[in-house]
Amino acid sequence: MSSSFNISRNRFDPGIVWMYVLLVIIGLVNIYSASVDVNKLYQFTNNAIALRQVIWISGAIVVILTIAFSNKNLIPYFAFGFYGITMFLNIAVLFVGREVAGAKSWFGFGGVGIQPSEFAKVGVALALAKFLGSYDVEFKGWKNVGKSLAIFLTPVIIILAQNDTGSALVFLSFFLVLYRVGMPSYFLIAALWFVIIAIACIILSAKAIPILYLIYVFVFIAGLAIYFLRKSRIAIYLTIGLFIVSSGFTYAIGQFYNGILKQYQRDRIEVVLGLKEDKRKTGYNLRQSKIAIGAGGIIGRGYLKGTQTKMGFVPEQHTDFIFCTIGEEWGFMGVTGLFILYMALLIRIVNVAEKQQDPFNRIYGYGVACILFTHFTVNIGMTIGFIPVIGIPLPFISFGGSSLWAFTLLLFVFLKIDDRFSK
Repeated sequence: MSSSFNISRNRFDPGIVWMYVLLVIIGLVNIYSASVDVNKLYQFTNNAIALRQVIWISGAIVVILTIAFSNKNLIPYFAFGFYGITMFLNIAVLFVGREVAGAKSWFGFGGVGIQPSEFAKVGVALALAKFLGSYDVEFKGWKNVGKSLAIFLTPVIIILAQNDTGSALVFLSFFLVLYRVGMPSYFLIAALWFVIIAIACIILSAKAIPILYLIYVFVFIAGLAIYFLRKSRIAIYLTIGLFIVSSGFTYAIGQFYNGILKQYQRDRIEVVLGLKEDKRKTGYNLRQSKIAIGAGGIIGRGYLKGTQTKMGFVPEQHTDFIFCTIGEEWGFMGVTGLFILYMALLIRIVNVAEKQQDPFNRIYGYGVACILFTHFTVNIGMTIGFIPVIGIPLPFISFGGSSLWAFTLLLFVFLKIDDRFSK
């Protein structure tokens, strides 16, 4: 028996394939548990959510077979085209899409919905790999950095307009890709600085915000002192730039937080930061999520025996909060096993990416790893209270066709272009 997955004279990395299959099975099993009627625990019904997930899985198989029988050389060629299509769809959904949970980010086709922002992640990964890999870009000037940032910040702006903050923030993970391919470390330091400013703006009241501006003035004066003492032009340029950009960013964050974000989104952030306690409203999901996960103990309550799951205390438990079902019914041991499986998948993807001779393949692999890592970290982080509840799926496990198909496309395109196997 061959040690690799063979289709049309191509072979997919067997380890990644089997980890993908196992994650999809884990997802289906737990979706069934989270959605089945408590009075019909061992019966599939025609309208069961689990049966719908089976349909999505069947669609994912079609995606895999389509990729397997395609010509891998066409993938880089159509990278920018696919990126353009996904951007067009995400703009179009603003005008003809339907609103779900406050976000106008879905195309409705009867009872089926497609979320184009999920596929935009694939488009960005392809376009970034094409730009950075095929054109041998070096981060020696602001021009190339600016183009790279524009590729993945453009969908952030579009998706924020859809009022889907969670999906928009995922695209920021591509900063890690840029860092891996040579972006200077001071860009990451700058990004961390802006994160600190954003959190400070939220924590401080409106009356205390001027304190930040006083800090900026102090930094500006310190830069002037260094300039006059050492005659360093770089110091004065950096100081002026930091003063202007930080002041502008502080103002923009205030406008965005108070003028664009909805009240329920602000409430979620403030609950996580400890600025507000609202167990009956905003904090309800988070509180019930923690109870469900904690109730699992070491070995869990057993499959189909989770009381928090069966009584529906945690809303959306088959989608964004599917981790609660795993934690309650499979316990610490089950959660640990899931962590190990995800980490093994991510490590394997990175290892395969490092072995690629083609820069496009390697950079695309980094993009795949970053997207999956961010989804995994943020989804679990929000269920245990470390990250605000922003509503993004757990890859390959949460219910949904758009997310499963997009993640499948993202992963198997990488397996297809793997130059260790593909001919």
